[in-house]
Amino acid sequence: MLVLFDIDGTLLRTEGAGMRAMLETFRALHGDLGFTLEGVQMAGGLDKLIWTQMCMHHGLETSTHAHARFRTAYGERLQADLTVAQTRAMPGAAALVQAAHSCGAGVGLLTGNYEHTAHIKVACAGIPARSFPFGAFGDEGASRRDLPPLAIARACAHHGRAFESARTIVIGDTPLDVDCAKANGCLAIGVATGPMSREVLADAGADLAVDTLADTQTLIAWMQRMTARAS
Repeated sequence: MLVLFDIDGTLLRTEGAGMRAMLETFRALHGDLGFTLEGVQMAGGLDKLIWTQMCMHHGLETSTHAHARFRTAYGERLQADLTVAQTRAMPGAAALVQAAHSCGAGVGLLTGNYEHTAHIKVACAGIPARSFPFGAFGDEGASRRDLPPLAIARACAHHGRAFESARTIVIGDTPLDVDCAKANGCLAIGVATGPMSREVLADAGADLAVDTLADTQTLIAWMQRMTARAS
């Protein structure tokens, strides 16, 4: 099986440090134009789309060059500002990552973060970078639905074997995580350590909705049972 983890609200929380770094980057690049994230889709959103919404709202350039400049500056700002003290691993997250590896699963990321900022956050949460040798990231699709096929293809290339969407589990904390999984024929686990309740995630179509990822054995057993049915 293949297990793909969202980051913010699922593996960890940075208590707003990522959003602050993003706003500070806008100010550093463009001056104080009254930047806020009010009205911007943050939960389950993609970083490039967040950047685009901000630029359009403030009449800023949205060229490839402008985006590359922001992406680099934001990564540098987050690297400088984010600390271990600001980063809180979610209950059971690291143990579930390790357990998935131990049972032979492919394990990667499926996140709205840029690739470099994703690894900055994960490292601050105390999860080794080698835990996620592949993934799909927040500047690689027009919507989150574009990301599972990329992550699956990279898992296949990394491991040298095929992974089927029906045996792929996306774990996330928003309805958009659930939606991208179901739209691609994957299984979805919704975890209520982010902004949404377990009930909201279940209503969004999660195959399993849980309060936390703390019950490692139960979650691994459920994933093995559900993916075995697809064999």
